[in-house]
Amino acid sequence: MTHSVPANITSPQHPVWLSVVLSIFPGVALGVFIVAVAPVLQEWGLDPIFALFGGIGLVIVPLELGWLVIAARRTTGSWSPLAVVSYRTKLPLRRLFPMAIGLAAWFIFTLIMWIATLEGWVIDRLTAWVPGPILQFAQTNVEGDLPSAGVIVALVVIAFVFNGLVGPVTEELYFRGYLLPRIDRYGVWAPVLGSLLFAVYHVWTPWRWGQIALGFMPLAVAVWWTRSIYVSMAAHVTINVVFLIMLMSSLFNV
Repeated sequence: MTHSVPANITSPQHPVWLSVVLSIFPGVALGVFIVAVAPVLQEWGLDPIFALFGGIGLVIVPLELGWLVIAARRTTGSWSPLAVVSYRTKLPLRRLFPMAIGLAAWFIFTLIMWIATLEGWVIDRLTAWVPGPILQFAQTNVEGDLPSAGVIVALVVIAFVFNGLVGPVTEELYFRGYLLPRIDRYGVWAPVLGSLLFAVYHVWTPWRWGQIALGFMPLAVAVWWTRSIYVSMAAHVTINVVFLIMLMSSLFNV
């Protein structure tokens, strides 16, 4: 079955199967990395959540930016990943910041409500098939003696650099700047589909797929509507930084 592409669609269009593969593959790779590395970190007395933070820098960023470089080289001859990133309309700050803050607030609200109402019920039904190192993320804590102050500082820096800044910016370039424009022949259904795929991409937290889809859908719609990934970048960085502050407070009883 073929689809006619509306005249206002300028990005090359992907078949749905390719969008599914490109959306999910990086997450699967990170899931495999976590399953392999988390037990080693536990032997060192570190919480498995740090396998995620390291994996973002060692797996997610290279895979997603690497694909953008490959796509750019093949289609434009450029080595710049930005050569294949669309939706780069610049918005005035007086419009960008309120949108980003509102979208971040919506995500955080849905996360709090999800944790309070549905997360426990979902986790109870995942124990049969989710690998142990990943399921442990549902009960992140530090038991026993904490690592040295130097190790803690290094891990916190890694967490904020990769999960707070580099990771979300890379994901926005890849998901909302590259993949979303390549299914925008579907109109408003494109950000809906993109949000569902982005949720499943989070292989390491399957108990939050519903919340991630719900929380990120307005963000994806905003990008699609404004043709500006800067909205999602600002919102995504805000979301991750707030989440990290909450997580670190819980981990180290701050």
